Amino acid sequence: MAHGTRGGPDGRTVATMVPSATDLVVALGAADRIIGISHECDHPAVTGRPILTRSAVPGAPDPGRAAADPAALDAAVSAARAADAPLYLTDRAALHRLAPGVVVAQDVCDVCAVTGDQVACEVPEGTEVVRLGAVDLNGLRTDLRTVGRALGGEGPDRAEAAIAALDDGLAAVRATVAGQPRPRALLLEWGDPPFVAGHWVPELLEVAGGIDALGAPGAPSRRVSWDEVATADPDVIVFLPCGYDLDAATHEGRALLARPELTGLRAVAEGRTWATDATRVFSRCTPVAVQAARVLASILHPEVAGPVDPRAARRLGPEQT
Repeated sequence: MAHGTRGGPDGRTVATMVPSATDLVVALGAADRIIGISHECDHPAVTGRPILTRSAVPGAPDPGRAAADPAALDAAVSAARAADAPLYLTDRAALHRLAPGVVVAQDVCDVCAVTGDQVACEVPEGTEVVRLGAVDLNGLRTDLRTVGRALGGEGPDRAEAAIAALDDGLAAVRATVAGQPRPRALLLEWGDPPFVAGHWVPELLEVAGGIDALGAPGAPSRRVSWDEVATADPDVIVFLPCGYDLDAATHEGRALLARPELTGLRAVAEGRTWATDATRVFSRCTPVAVQAARVLASILHPEVAGPVDPRAARRLGPEQT
């Protein structure tokens, strides 16, 4: 389909303004309709498509890479938000030139990507704006149905098939770890300052047979103190920094474990610390949630769930004895 062709209800072109949007549209069999993507979209099915967004924060790392100074990046983001300055910019001229029939954005996190409100002010007249809003697995089911309806044609049926596959995959993980002890895990979404993961990630931990030491299913990620971390003294630490790939998370995670606040924790001393490919596995509420649950199950219960996929997670500390 040529760029700029809006088409009928069964063939409208799509622009995806956040990686999860791209992943959902691809999962519903419509990769060929995507004519523009965000600068963070990394699905191989859309390599080379026009880029429609960029970061407006000075010093922001390339997608998937570690920040040179996580604390400085956190401060820059906080300052921009306090000044009501945009964190991301849209290439409005390119968006109007491509004239997609549908633009898929998100309303979950203004730190992570262009928001639906921002996109709604930028799109050409007549373009439908779909807003992803999943903060839990039920929300993911809703997002799949919403995107399916916007795609038209077989989109709704494919959405129901994707939901069935999601539910079957999660049920299989639950069955695998059923009856196992439930270790307490600290899920760190950012290292400096420390944030614990929220929204769907604690829910996936529960599916995988664990208990969240400081977070709660459905609650947003939140900043915590190192004293809270030390008091929690979790059985396992999983480092899943938002937007980092596995190599970047490993590099920063190993430096993080050298902090004096962490060196005395049992999980650190006994080698139960892990880094993950957070950007592809944990930072998006998409059908990748099944893979994320499997990764957590393998970290917590390797005796029944099998070894951890080395492409998705890596041990930070020494091997357990």
